[in-house]
Amino acid sequence: MVECLLNIDLGELPDEDELLYTAAQVANIACGGHAGDEHSMRRALEACARHGTRVGAHPSYEDRANFGRHELQVAPEVLRAQVAAQCARLGGLASEVGVPVRYAKPHGALYHASNREPALARAVVAGVVEALGSAMTFIGPGAGALRDAAREAGLAYAREGFADRGTRPDGSLIPRGQPGAVLSDPAVARENALRLASGGTVDTLCVHGDSPGAVAMAREVRAVLEVLALRTVSLGDGALRLVLPERLERRAVLEALKAEPGVVDVVVGEEHACVYFDPAAPPEDPRRVLGRLAVSPGPREEPPLITVRVRYDGPDLSAVAERVGLSVEDVVLLHASREYTVRTVGFLPGFSYLGEVDARIAVPRLATPRTRVPALAVGVAGRRTAIYPVASPGGWNLLGTAVDFTAFGPESGARLRLGDRVRFERVD
Repeated sequence: MVECLLNIDLGELPDEDELLYTAAQVANIACGGHAGDEHSMRRALEACARHGTRVGAHPSYEDRANFGRHELQVAPEVLRAQVAAQCARLGGLASEVGVPVRYAKPHGALYHASNREPALARAVVAGVVEALGSAMTFIGPGAGALRDAAREAGLAYAREGFADRGTRPDGSLIPRGQPGAVLSDPAVARENALRLASGGTVDTLCVHGDSPGAVAMAREVRAVLEVLALRTVSLGDGALRLVLPERLERRAVLEALKAEPGVVDVVVGEEHACVYFDPAAPPEDPRRVLGRLAVSPGPREEPPLITVRVRYDGPDLSAVAERVGLSVEDVVLLHASREYTVRTVGFLPGFSYLGEVDARIAVPRLATPRTRVPALAVGVAGRRTAIYPVASPGGWNLLGTAVDFTAFGPESGARLRLGDRVRFERVD
């Protein structure tokens, strides 16, 4: 699946929220035609530099009174000069700030008029190239005069969709001023993002920086795009692995992927998910499945809180205390006073990695693992703690022993499951 970028029209408002630059992958900066001046352009460029946001020029009709949203009658040669002057102003400031301008997208009425009229499209593209060169990506509609003119000029072209705009049944935008034209609901923007980006017809999605609720919508759209862009690695004909973003709740990932037809098994770790399936009937691309999860997480019950009684009698307890510079009593209190979450299950059947251990007692694994760790030993390694379900070799620092606890049963499986919350209760 090809990565789809989030572009945001910025540099238009004096009270613009800088959080928009953290969400945007491309910032289309107003360069004086419909909005913007030297101060706002420099501020926007500096925000791009701080947050690693790619810079785009956002030229318009010279019409600040109407914010560039009224179509004007401008001769192509005059329009070319106007676009070139606007882009050159931004380009000069960008050179001073030290960030390149690598994208361009016309604004408002110019966007639509030039996509209808080939002469205007060629004028806009020529003005961009004159000011900024040809090492550019031009952003515009999926088809029309702008795409043709950009390609004739040798520019890369990104097909654009709009996450925060309503559309007619034929897919065209509802004109501004009509009901449903401008969206403000992050949930609707998420759904638009999933539909457009997973359909394969766009290369970039736009959120307007001056839309109501722009920050919330931009964050949600970016989250969906990140899920759809997850990297997958084939593990053979019937398996693949994909990297998971932090924001996806792991238990929900497991349930969503296992529910897909054709999936035989799913293993979810802290950073990856492995999906095993019938090669003769492969499931839907898991990125689309998780994209829907990002769009509609739905209300979820809080995972159960499981209390595990522990006798703190482990052979490494004193050594851990000495290593971290605390008393044995302090180590026990810090270990037993936290609520942990099952981050992944593996290594042995029922071996659950719990986090996060208090940083003050986080110690590395033993340099030389033991050949035998007794069943129900409670250990720590780095920021993780765990209960050994059966006797086995192991290199964790052993702090104690779980009492009256079954970590794994042949019929019931693992007692602790992905996402469960766990507390340790000290017993003598």
